[in-house]
Amino acid sequence: MIAVIADDFTGAAELAGIGLRYNLTVELGTEVNAATKADLFVIATDARSLPEVEAVAIMQKHTRELLAMQPAMIFKKTDSVLRGHVLAELQAQLSLTGFKKAVLVAANPALGRTIADGQYFLHGKPVHESSFSHDPDFAISSSTILEMLRSDGELVYVKKYSEVLPDAGIIVGEAVQTADLQAWATRMDKTTLIAGASGFFTAMLDKMLAGKQPAKSVEIPERLPFSLFVCGTTFSQSRNTIKSIKAAGGPVCYMPEEIIRSVHSGTYSFVKWANEVVALVKNNEKAIVAIHEDSTRNTAVGAGQLKEKMAGLVNEVLQRSMVQELIVEGGATAWALISQSKLTRFYPVEEMAPGVVRMQTNDPNLFITVKPGSYQWPDGLWDF
Repeated sequence: MIAVIADDFTGAAELAGIGLRYNLTVELGTEVNAATKADLFVIATDARSLPEVEAVAIMQKHTRELLAMQPAMIFKKTDSVLRGHVLAELQAQLSLTGFKKAVLVAANPALGRTIADGQYFLHGKPVHESSFSHDPDFAISSSTILEMLRSDGELVYVKKYSEVLPDAGIIVGEAVQTADLQAWATRMDKTTLIAGASGFFTAMLDKMLAGKQPAKSVEIPERLPFSLFVCGTTFSQSRNTIKSIKAAGGPVCYMPEEIIRSVHSGTYSFVKWANEVVALVKNNEKAIVAIHEDSTRNTAVGAGQLKEKMAGLVNEVLQRSMVQELIVEGGATAWALISQSKLTRFYPVEEMAPGVVRMQTNDPNLFITVKPGSYQWPDGLWDF
């Protein structure tokens, strides 16, 4: 068995979807399932949204439980642009595994995310000049790797795959093309903690599964008609797409301002909003819920509170409608939603595009499709 621990839900789903490319049996859960029979078992957490102390405790708990299962590899999935408590979590895992070093390859050249000369670039430009500089939780203000990681005198090294590696510490691997990821994979052994983004995970699977006969592909379940799209991202492309659909008369329902500014969500306005969404789903077989950026200006309500309110709405709609397909953008939003809806196990059935993964849930009547906010939706999914 291959095991993965991810610091957000969409990152976990992304790697679970990659497992489908190799015809692995895949299970994703919010807790370790010691009885799993999956070839690839992925643990999803919300560690990126938590204070560092809590994030470290979660990683320690899941690492201990996975080590007891003696997997062939534990891969630590990090954010590709190094948001979150990356160093603290890796150091905690190193102390449990007994390994002296970790190799972190977060670059993903296939998505335009490269590391060279100690700097991080997004499509050739320093990453701090991108929309990631406006991230509500981990705004990126520098493209220097050691500053992005908030390294403070710790043993952190930025290296090319061709260089001599130190015997201890955390090594950040530079990569400007996919072949660099493959080269890093060839240097990994069983005494190294392996971490990074989806490109490096793919390279590790190529190495581990080389020459093995793939299992028979399974049939992809047909997409069901009643769909609810949930947008929890701050990225402009998705917001602009929703505005266009709304302007064309599409079934879009923004969170009302009175709910955004209210302390409690169990108000008349909340119930009214849920009723509007249920009606849209019934009449159109699909609906979109989102938060208009204009409504959040000059308000003290935090991003976490808004995600909880959105999750509460979705849970209400699921109980009162025929929604069969949830399509969710944004890892923290997805986590809030599955937590309130008591969804705990997921079985990937289709990788619709890189990072866009459709999964059967532990509710047999519900599928969920998720993606990170900065990734692209596949053509046709948003046709209204």
